[in-house]
Amino acid sequence: LAIRDSLTGLYLRRHMLARLDEELKRGMRSHKTLSFLMIDLDYFKKYNDEFGHVAGDIVLKTVGKMLNDSFSRPGNLVCRYGGEEFVCLLPDTPLAQAVQIAEAIRAAVAALGLAHAQSPYGHLTASIGVATLGPQTTSAQALQAQADAQLYLAKTQGRNQVAYEQ
Repeated sequence: LAIRDSLTGLYLRRHMLARLDEELKRGMRSHKTLSFLMIDLDYFKKYNDEFGHVAGDIVLKTVGKMLNDSFSRPGNLVCRYGGEEFVCLLPDTPLAQAVQIAEAIRAAVAALGLAHAQSPYGHLTASIGVATLGPQTTSAQALQAQADAQLYLAKTQGRNQVAYEQ
């Protein structure tokens, strides 16, 4: 099976799930932190409706490249999760640092300056949910669920922001 997305060149969800499980076990065993970012491009369906799927694919490639280029630290992993969602796996990264990274990603997506008239911001933006391995996290699914809940919170609070639980 393919482990890379043919459009963006990023790893696919299946590869990320295997790595997440490995890193979670390593983090629990060695008492190290593990952070997980879930990134969603805001109003992307409306972007595709406005500009077409070819333009949408170019945006996904552009954002995928920007994300991949942002993570030079060994062990970090950027994946295309599906559609307009991306995830980042950040071993040995505490919550405060993960939030800084997420804010930098959010700002970098906005700085691309891709016009998006269907967005209240007038340009493409991203919402990001952050979760970090903690005592309540007992599985990879729990860590993903925490990040997903924070992503949902970022979206319901107006999008173009980072949400996390302290």
